[in-house]
Amino acid sequence: MSSLQTALLSVTICLLLAGWPGSSHAQNPPADSPQVVKLLEEHNRELSRDLRRIQREIAALKAELEKPGIKDVFAGVGYIIGLFGVAAFVAARRKD
Repeated sequence: MSSLQTALLSVTICLLLAGWPGSSHAQNPPADSPQVVKLLEEHNRELSRDLRRIQREIAALKAELEKPGIKDVFAGVGYIIGLFGVAAFVAARRKD
């Protein structure tokens, strides 16, 4: 469900509860009206589905961040080359 659809559904529920002129509950809408209950249950199911999807996406992003990236690989290679460079420098100084 898109955010626009969610917003429209929320506005519709609010208008039903507020007794918008032209709605079937223009006087005092009962909070347990079958229409309102049905809309709220449907909205709850859709929100739950959206939250589960978002939680799966966050878990996938966390898993992706735990993997070493190209930056980490190059940093490790540079560190190793640097250590060999220091060792070569020390070895060259000992020969003199």
